[in-house]
Amino acid sequence: MSETAVRRSDPESWLLRAWEEGTHPVLAAGFAFVLGLLAGVLAAPPLAILLTMAGGFALPIAFLWSKARRRIDAIEAQLPDLLITIAASLKAGHSFRQGLQAVVDEGQPPASDEFKRVLTDARLGRPMDDALGEMADRLGSKNLRFVITAVTIQRQVGGSLAGIFDMVADTVRQRQQFARKIRSLTAMGRMSAYVLAGIPFFLAFAITAMNPEYMAPLYTTSTGHKLIAVGLVMMAIGSLLLKKIVSFRG
Repeated sequence: MSETAVRRSDPESWLLRAWEEGTHPVLAAGFAFVLGLLAGVLAAPPLAILLTMAGGFALPIAFLWSKARRRIDAIEAQLPDLLITIAASLKAGHSFRQGLQAVVDEGQPPASDEFKRVLTDARLGRPMDDALGEMADRLGSKNLRFVITAVTIQRQVGGSLAGIFDMVADTVRQRQQFARKIRSLTAMGRMSAYVLAGIPFFLAFAITAMNPEYMAPLYTTSTGHKLIAVGLVMMAIGSLLLKKIVSFRG
């Protein structure tokens, strides 16, 4: 079996394709329905069934988001070296398309796979600028969007494209270094947010394990259900506020 066929049959690639095509909510809804049906068969309380379905809907989306985020981060980490490779190819007298082919031949996934997809679209008759723009929109990478915008303008107005790639590669590398520095400075704040968000769940689990009768009214009465709902909403709001405090957009 060829490498392309293996990639297409890879479960992770299939899930990422579902994320790109926007069908992940359907997958999450189906997963939530199956878990809710299983909880109903096991005669779980109505609240437990609802919580199971909510968790079943959220977990696949969180998993796919994590995979997509890791893929984007990997591409952004490869971006400066890829730009230098294209610049070297252009300085050697090759065309822009041949420079992209050099990235596909010499680069590593996932960036090489994305540029291979761009070249495939171009061979099928799609304008190169449109194919590059779609790749930037699909990945949602700000650095990649910045690179493609600079390349598109330079290709339209003319000039040294190799020099543009060298300059953009240096700019992207500086942006990445600055982002890593900010991330290290906010690491303590992020960890504090994780601890504050996890303490209520840990305490609820620990107290329930040690004294189930004491926690039973919280799980079996309507007042307890309302308290749980109010607590979850307040925790969600607090988590969003903490995330806003420790986040930085550059």
